[in-house]
Amino acid sequence: MKFSYNWLKELVSFKDSPDSLAEFLTMRVFEVEAVEKQGDDWMLDIKVLPNRIADASGHIGMAREIASLKNVRIKDQGSRIKEDSKKKAKDFLRIKIEDAQDCPRYTARMMTGVKVGQSPAWLRERLATCGLQSINNIVDAANYVMLETGQPLHVFDYEKLEGGMSKTESGKGDTLHSTFYTRKIITVRRARSGERMEGLDDKIYALTPDMLVIADGERPVAIAGIKGGRDSGVSDATHTIVIEAANFAPVLIRKTSQALTLRTDASIRFEHGLDPNETATAAERLALLIQKIAGGTVLTGAIDAYPKKTSAQKILFHPADAERLIGAAIPAAFYASAFKRLGWQATKKGKDFVVLPPAIRRDIAIEEDITEEIARLFGYENVRPAMPRAPLISPEINTELFWEDRVRDMASGMGFTESILSQFTGDRELNAYKIDRGGLLELHNPTSPETQYLTPRLLTKYVSSAAENLRHESDVRLFGIGKSFRKSEGGIVPGVVERTDAVFVLAKLGVSGEDEFYELKGTVEQIFGSLGISEHWYDDVLESGIRNQELGIFHPYRMAEIKVGDEKIGLIGEIHPAIIEHIKSRARITVAEIDMQKLAALAHAEAEFRPIGKYPAIIRDIAVVVPQDARTDDILNIIENTGGMLLADTDLFDYFQDDGLRESQQKSLAFHLVFQSPERTLTDAEADAVIKKIIAALEAQNWEVKK
Repeated sequence: MKFSYNWLKELVSFKDSPDSLAEFLTMRVFEVEAVEKQGDDWMLDIKVLPNRIADASGHIGMAREIASLKNVRIKDQGSRIKEDSKKKAKDFLRIKIEDAQDCPRYTARMMTGVKVGQSPAWLRERLATCGLQSINNIVDAANYVMLETGQPLHVFDYEKLEGGMSKTESGKGDTLHSTFYTRKIITVRRARSGERMEGLDDKIYALTPDMLVIADGERPVAIAGIKGGRDSGVSDATHTIVIEAANFAPVLIRKTSQALTLRTDASIRFEHGLDPNETATAAERLALLIQKIAGGTVLTGAIDAYPKKTSAQKILFHPADAERLIGAAIPAAFYASAFKRLGWQATKKGKDFVVLPPAIRRDIAIEEDITEEIARLFGYENVRPAMPRAPLISPEINTELFWEDRVRDMASGMGFTESILSQFTGDRELNAYKIDRGGLLELHNPTSPETQYLTPRLLTKYVSSAAENLRHESDVRLFGIGKSFRKSEGGIVPGVVERTDAVFVLAKLGVSGEDEFYELKGTVEQIFGSLGISEHWYDDVLESGIRNQELGIFHPYRMAEIKVGDEKIGLIGEIHPAIIEHIKSRARITVAEIDMQKLAALAHAEAEFRPIGKYPAIIRDIAVVVPQDARTDDILNIIENTGGMLLADTDLFDYFQDDGLRESQQKSLAFHLVFQSPERTLTDAEADAVIKKIIAALEAQNWEVKK
């Protein structure tokens, strides 16, 4: 918002230059975005915060802020208007507010005998400095008082208001010498369907019932808080005027402004919320200014419709809490002085204060708001920096996150690409995977039909992503760790059960899909082996209930449960051909889905933490060809039992099966063997001797070992 430097200096005494004042305000309250020379004045473009529009959007409010910060007094602006004791405004005008929620207060004053003409030079210069164009002395005065107080005002030509007058005597100079049977009326109401109004900008505005208007006895004469109407505007022939100073619902003004794409200085102020208690003061100041520059007399009394008065609220303030938040010891006497500088009422209550901020300070609602004001007046530069004092406690280890990171590292190392996908779904995806809507968590306000639900099955997102990637790539390897959601009576969040899954997807163009199943199975075995989980196996004889549940997604004869003992921790299988066709995938897709919570618990139970060896290790690789139904943990048991104390670690790193091995019902597994002694550096001869024993033990099982 634009402010005049000279105007501010007239309101409060300070010695700062325009640039110094800009720097001061920026450091203490509002950022000053520009300082520009305007004739004999300077324009300060001050970025008034939205919650301070009510009290600081006018020059008096900004001067009040400067005075409190510099601990000086603002100059008295008081001055009384001269009223015509023979004529009372209420005898000529009536105000009606249809809904007090739309218009909390409407104040009107009346003047007669005004002379419309050019504004004096000082007024035109002030308006130009603040970015407003001069129109005539009446309208300019209204704009001036808005810039002064922050309260928007509007002026109607009383003679142009329709309704309420039945007979007129001519030749008296103004209509207030006429004979009245009824008073004229101004009504604050919602627009009616089909109503239209020509604005002061010569544009026709189509109004709707969602818009608030100011109407006379027959038609709208202004769009409330935004734009006046041409039919009731001030002209050179105007003699009698109605001054409007009102308060309107911020949301209504904002919505109307957006609907009409019409944003004005008045609407900007109204849409942020103003103090209803300021309307009478602003109306009186405008009447005084018009009387000074355009003549005329003011009718006695204001017509004030104020159905429900707004008052300031008391707040209990604790200086001890304020000092803790600010981080500085503030002298006890400073608080009473600060409240006086701000113009707030404050009553001592023991060590605390009961504070009554003025209603115009709409940003002061809680005790912490008062603390912020105290800090600004005390000066942030007076708060000495200090290191925070707090005990440093290591956070509890989250085992799930630890093992999730381990799985991510291993999957990336095996050529899979991590993909983080949306956890929302919609009817299209649910229909594709034949997922029932029962138990799904639905959003109240989804951004689109495809984000209507929280996803109940994470693998569906990765299968769809793989199908999309197959349009551009011939070999797709995706994985991801995320959550799925369903309704339940249990769970951390009442009524919601969250499950964390690791999903691995493998698909290749131009192949049967059978190789991918076994390749993905090898990936799962390698991950399990690296985590020390050796007792896992694959159960392809599913219970009827589980099989029926999974048949909609998986191929009925190419799926198996991943189990450790008798506990299911995941599924592996090929996606059902019907789904492959529905999502238009160019190849078969194989998926492994693992419950990360169960996997993390098993890995944590199997984990062994050893000190880092002092001596170097020797690594040997061997590959063994075994029957198709041979279990990896049986092979590992033979290797580890034969290797003895010198075999520090064994890892499965490769699974291979070509057409020849498949025909002979065999598979090839490759292992890293790590030899290390805690007492000395091993020689190659020692490692080779252990390798020979391991090979002999494996060959004793009629298995072929490739060295």
